[in-house]
Amino acid sequence: MRYQLPADEGDAPVTGYQLQRRDAMSESEWQTVNETPVADTELTVDRLQPLTSHRFRVAAENQHGVGEYSPPSEPVTCSADPDSEPQPSQR
Repeated sequence: MRYQLPADEGDAPVTGYQLQRRDAMSESEWQTVNETPVADTELTVDRLQPLTSHRFRVAAENQHGVGEYSPPSEPVTCSADPDSEPQPSQR
């Protein structure tokens, strides 16, 4: 999953990012993907079921805590081939 840098870091630099996901076909609870903040703007999400769709959202973190989460992404469908890139869901 690749995401963009925040437009405004507030009064302290970003130290990492928190990523959440949920099933795109339901209103299930958001689940945190990473246990510790990720310093990069790209993250491989493991253990997703093939041919399922997910939405993702990200929040920046700094010395003051975690900011607001981004709006959810468009649905992304996991491939049956573990070596291929995820694809936007077809509507």
